[in-house]
Amino acid sequence: MSLQTFETPSPAPPLPPLHLLEEFSHRVANEYAEAIATLRLAAAEAGNPQVGATLGVVARRLRAHAEAHRALLAPAADGPVDLANYIGQVCAAMTEASLASFGVRLLVDADEIWLESGRSWRVGLIVAELVRNAARHGLGRGAGAIRVSLGQACGWVSCRVSDNGGAAGDASPGRGRRLVEALAAELGGSVDWWFTPAGCLARLEIPATLASARR
Repeated sequence: MSLQTFETPSPAPPLPPLHLLEEFSHRVANEYAEAIATLRLAAAEAGNPQVGATLGVVARRLRAHAEAHRALLAPAADGPVDLANYIGQVCAAMTEASLASFGVRLLVDADEIWLESGRSWRVGLIVAELVRNAARHGLGRGAGAIRVSLGQACGWVSCRVSDNGGAAGDASPGRGRRLVEALAAELGGSVDWWFTPAGCLARLEIPATLASARR
């Protein structure tokens, strides 16, 4: 069985300042709420019960996506955050929003790891993007399993996202991959991909502390 690695062709571009990302996320959350309220009002005023029921289903699905987006907002706490708990919440919200409807099982195996809230948020964004890519490309939007594993050893945090699909390793890097690489660089770490006939594995490794990243 051959094992392929994906080499990074060039440095990832810098991300927008943190406050711009937070403002954008806040506006998206408000727009979700407005759309959900509009659908619920339309469902209540629909003269046709079948139309009303359909609009209700759409509103519930949109609400699930809104919850997934909310789970990815920066943690409100300023101090350390339990990364395992935070990633678990993100994965649960993603499962409810879309993965379950495709027959995807998302499994989380995580040790208790405490990271500064901003670093935890960035790890959450990376995991969410890796999970989306696994569902979209690895599993082809079909049934299958995705596993997220988190561990810490020797001052480094390791996060692995794997699937049992069969994505090709020669695909051109897209916007999502550039985002993941930029976030990993901000955290002082790196991300690597391996592709095999049994599935894809993405591994993120970052220093557990900012001080470690500067050494």
